[in-house]
Amino acid sequence: MTHKDVSESTQQIIDSFAKQSLIESAISCIGNVHQQDSKNKSESIIHYLNKYCNDSPKAHYLEESTSGDKKDPKIRLESQLRNGWQTGGGFRLPLTEPPKWDLYLEHSRNVRYKIHSWVMLDSLLVVDSISDSDEYLHLAIDIAEDWIDEFVIKATKDDFAWYDMAVGQRATKLSYMLRRLLEINSEHGRIFKFILASELHLSELLEEERIATHSNHGLFQMAGLLSLCHNLPWMIKSNQGIDFSEAILQKMLEEHFAVDGLHLEHSPDYHLYMVNHLQSLRDSGWLSDKFESMLELVDSVVEAAYWMATPEGYVIAIGDTANNVKMTKRWAGYEGRVRRGSIFFPVGGLLIHNSEINGNVNQLVFSAQFHSRQHKHADHLNVLYSLNGRSLLVDSGTFTYQYDIPERMYCESTRGHNALEIDSMNYSRFRHDSFGSSLLLVAKSDDCIITEGSVEHNRLISSAIPNNKIKSADAVAVEIKHRRIIIERPGFFLAVIDQVVSEEEHEYVPWYHFHPDLHLKRDTSTKLAVIDEEGERLCQIQCYDSESKSIDSIEIKGQTSPNLQGWYSKNGRELVENTALGYPIVGTSYFWVTVFDFRMGKTGQPYLRSGTGGKYIRFALTQDDNKTDVRIKLDKEGKRSIEVEIDLEVKDVDIQFDEG
Repeated sequence: MTHKDVSESTQQIIDSFAKQSLIESAISCIGNVHQQDSKNKSESIIHYLNKYCNDSPKAHYLEESTSGDKKDPKIRLESQLRNGWQTGGGFRLPLTEPPKWDLYLEHSRNVRYKIHSWVMLDSLLVVDSISDSDEYLHLAIDIAEDWIDEFVIKATKDDFAWYDMAVGQRATKLSYMLRRLLEINSEHGRIFKFILASELHLSELLEEERIATHSNHGLFQMAGLLSLCHNLPWMIKSNQGIDFSEAILQKMLEEHFAVDGLHLEHSPDYHLYMVNHLQSLRDSGWLSDKFESMLELVDSVVEAAYWMATPEGYVIAIGDTANNVKMTKRWAGYEGRVRRGSIFFPVGGLLIHNSEINGNVNQLVFSAQFHSRQHKHADHLNVLYSLNGRSLLVDSGTFTYQYDIPERMYCESTRGHNALEIDSMNYSRFRHDSFGSSLLLVAKSDDCIITEGSVEHNRLISSAIPNNKIKSADAVAVEIKHRRIIIERPGFFLAVIDQVVSEEEHEYVPWYHFHPDLHLKRDTSTKLAVIDEEGERLCQIQCYDSESKSIDSIEIKGQTSPNLQGWYSKNGRELVENTALGYPIVGTSYFWVTVFDFRMGKTGQPYLRSGTGGKYIRFALTQDDNKTDVRIKLDKEGKRSIEVEIDLEVKDVDIQFDEG
């Protein structure tokens, strides 16, 4: 729902403005009640608005939640004034003069959207809202007025001028600036221009079919509408807008967040956006008492946000989350220290387990979720791992939102994740194939954690087709059940067990991607070592099937043909080489385990067996004098019983979640 142009009703308003004077157009937006002085309509309008503002709460600025570090707004602004505002597209935009709007027509979707959303004005307006000076306000107003002259007064066409999310974000800034123009007694014509622009934004945001209720964009749209209605209560449409926005917001909060607090767009970065936005809305005082019932949900959403950090202080890279996003840039409430312990989201479909070994944190992340196509990669049952506080198994990250370029297609692909690629194809992201959460099990025994997810694949998609151009006819029908069990004994090993069931033959490749600072070295015919940049061995890897047969590996780094493989997007704009490790298998049904051995002593061959049609699974590993033995059974009702022996001692097992 991008909307390249305005709605029909908004276009009618633009057409009416073109036939009237600026003053007459402003009157049509605010009503006739102010016209006490028929000789000087301009003064009469301003008098009426000032009286209305004096009787209303002070203007509130809804700080931008999608960019910047909220802790030091003045320092952030000083940097932007010196160096320009960084768009994220690799260039900087000066804040001291209006941009030439047509210069950005050839840039990426993301850059064009950001410029039209006025995100670059955020620091100026934040500082204005907390300072006594009007200096920064005037800079913001000059840029905003130039946009209004171009896209409201002249009605210039641009695909992103009325883009859904841009309209919402722009509305929050527009409403605040209009109130401030009245406070500083600005030139009347300028005020009237801002009134006209506000009317068009109200019109767009009151068109229900224009609201992107299926994505986070809709929340930004409704926040913008609330900002217009509360900051500009004298606009004719304001009363209507409050009821409309609250109804949409209520619906969207219930649909966009799981009851366990996880945002359902499969991206921790966007979860943090939403947390900041929801908290800003809650602090604005704009929400009525009916939202009290949602406070519990908001609290769980906030709690989830605290777990979104890696041991290195970055946001966990799932879906559209860049690998270099510092936690503090997206989450102002970050405590500066990764939490210990674990959290799982049975409805959201995510597990995060942080264990401390000798003062360092190991982090296991297991993503078993598909609720929406929004920001979702083809990464079902993806696993990430940090060892001794450093990234080991990494995500390819994200790239600019140009969906049809090879770099973006790779970052979204199944083979670009620590996932199981089937027949060199991608997992389906058709809405009809969504499964919600496929997290089936979370159990703990001593320091050992066991988790499981399962996905039934009915359709696969060629990896050569961009995600935004896939049609139903492109799908390849399959019937494959993939079950993934992860067993971690922190400080000892990580075991990834894969079981596929199919009546037809397929090629299966479980891929594992390593941080660019790491490389692989063959230790033995069956073991690979992971080596860091200083030559230190971090772990050994071996892969065996249930018949005790070692599976041969392939290692790829920086491949460009026949497709991209072995690449890592470090900042969302460029790829650097990293090592991708795969274990190709051809067959119908298959059962195997990949072991990451952190002890690297006398580690034996992993033992893996399955019985009674997969309802009984046993995994065992001996490392020097240490032995871990895990047995998982499914009864007739689908409930699991788990037996764990650690170093020949039977341990209690706490099954914290069993989907059954």
